[in-house]
Amino acid sequence: MTAPSRTDPAPALAASAGSRRPRVLATIAVGLVVAAVVRGVVLESYVVPSAAFEPTFEPGDRVLVLKTDRSTEAGDVALVEDDRGALLLVPADEAAGDVVGTVLWRYWPLTRVGPVTAPRPPA
Repeated sequence: MTAPSRTDPAPALAASAGSRRPRVLATIAVGLVVAAVVRGVVLESYVVPSAAFEPTFEPGDRVLVLKTDRSTEAGDVALVEDDRGALLLVPADEAAGDVVGTVLWRYWPLTRVGPVTAPRPPA
């Protein structure tokens, strides 16, 4: 009687599987392109630089601006571009410049996370 021949299937599988490096690099490249498109067209992070908009924002607050929504309503906070190209946060009532988008959400600091609305003027 002859013993069954032993074959090692591992070398055959390793040779046919190929390298995973091109797939990983392609995934990273697609992710970077998608992130750039989202940031450039849809949603952008903005840091509040000064205390000019207290009590709604404090210096260092970080907000998400929805760039696809350029129409503003009462109670919204708009991100506008002034004549010099600077970006400013203003209440929707005062949005006289080129509206870049509306502030959607505050995500930093964690104690103040949530939707953002402009304060109502006293009646």
